[in-house]
Amino acid sequence: MIKKALLLLILLSFSYNLFSQKQDISPVGIKNDKVASIIEKVFKYFPLPFAGYSTETSTVFGITKYNGFKIKSHKLADSLIQPSSVLLYGYYTLNNQYKIYTNIDLMHGANKFNSKFEFLLLDYPSLYFGIGNNTKEDNKVLIDFKNIMLSPSFDYNFYEQMYIGAKYTFNNFIDVKPIEIDTLIRDKNITDNEGVQSAIGIRFIRENRDNRIRARAGSYVSISFDAYTHLLGSAHDYTSFVMDLRKYYTPDPRITIAGQFYTEIKSGDVPIQSMAVLGGTERMRGIYENRYRDKTVSMAQLELRFPIFWIIGGTTFADLGQVAPSYGDFTADGFKYGYGAGLRLLIDKETSSVLRFDLSFREDGHSIFIGFNEAF
Repeated sequence: MIKKALLLLILLSFSYNLFSQKQDISPVGIKNDKVASIIEKVFKYFPLPFAGYSTETSTVFGITKYNGFKIKSHKLADSLIQPSSVLLYGYYTLNNQYKIYTNIDLMHGANKFNSKFEFLLLDYPSLYFGIGNNTKEDNKVLIDFKNIMLSPSFDYNFYEQMYIGAKYTFNNFIDVKPIEIDTLIRDKNITDNEGVQSAIGIRFIRENRDNRIRARAGSYVSISFDAYTHLLGSAHDYTSFVMDLRKYYTPDPRITIAGQFYTEIKSGDVPIQSMAVLGGTERMRGIYENRYRDKTVSMAQLELRFPIFWIIGGTTFADLGQVAPSYGDFTADGFKYGYGAGLRLLIDKETSSVLRFDLSFREDGHSIFIGFNEAF
C-alpha cells in the first residue's frame, strides 16, 4: 500500500505546472553518419515485416509502414511546422484471422488545421476478463469477433495554440462469440453487443508541445465528448467524456521528463467492447491490452527519456490506474501499477520519429512492446 501511494505521488507530481509556458529547448545533436542515413532511408521507403506467436492467434505474420513528415508552408518556418504522420499495418494468422489498420494524421495550413482519419478492419480474437477492477486472471474468455471501424476528425486552430474540432466514429461489430479458455465466467450479454455504434463528438485541444510526435517541452490538453445515439444508427445510446493532460520538461538538454494524466467516463448503455479500459501499448504498458474495463478509468504515467549513444536512446517509466463504475467507487488500494524500460531508435531526424522497444512489468508478469514513437 505504501509503495503504491508513493508511486501515485510521483506520477502526479508533474501536474502543478501543466499549464506553464513552453520551454526553449534546443534539440540534442545526433551524429550524422552514413549508417544513420541508411537506416533513415530504409524506414522511409520500405515497410517493416514481423512475425510472432500467441496462444490466442497461433503464428502471426504482418507488415507495417510508418512515415513522419512535414507539410511545408511559406507562412511558417520549417522548424515551427508540426509534423504529420501516416501509419499502416496488417496482421494475418495461421488461424485465418486478420487485422488491417490505417491512421492518417495531417497537420497542414501552417499548423492551422489538423485532419485525421482512422480505419480498422479485423477478424481477430481478444481476451475478455470480465467487468471491474478485481477480475481474476483465470476467469478469462477468448472473444472472437469482426469489426469495421472508421473515424474522421477535423480540428481548427482558432486562437494561439487552441483548437476546436469535431469527430465522427463508426463501429460495426459482427459475429461476436466466446471461445472457451479455462474460464469460470459466462457473460450471457457478450453476444448482445453486436451491431453498429455510431457517434458524433466535439473536442477542445491546447497544443503547446515543441514536437507533437516526440515532445521535449511544453504541454498538451485534450477534452472531448462523444454521443452515441440511435439518431445516427447506433444500436446503443451512451456518451463518452475523455480528458488527456500531458506535460514535458527538459531540465538538462539530454534529459526529458514526461508525464500524463488520463481519464475517461462513459454513461448509458455502454457495450462491453466500448467500455473504458486499462492496458495496452500506450497507457498502462505493464498490463495486457484491455485487461480491466468498466465505465470509468483514471490513469497516470511518468517517463524519463535520455540518450544512450549515436541514434539510440532509452527510457524508464512507471504507471498506475484503476477502473470503476464511477469516480465514487475508486479506492486507495485499488490502483494497478506497472513499470519498465525501453530503447528508442531514431528513424527520422526531421520529425524526431523513433522505433520503440519497451519491456514492462506488472504484478503478475511482463510484456514486450514494439512500435513507432513514444507512448505519449
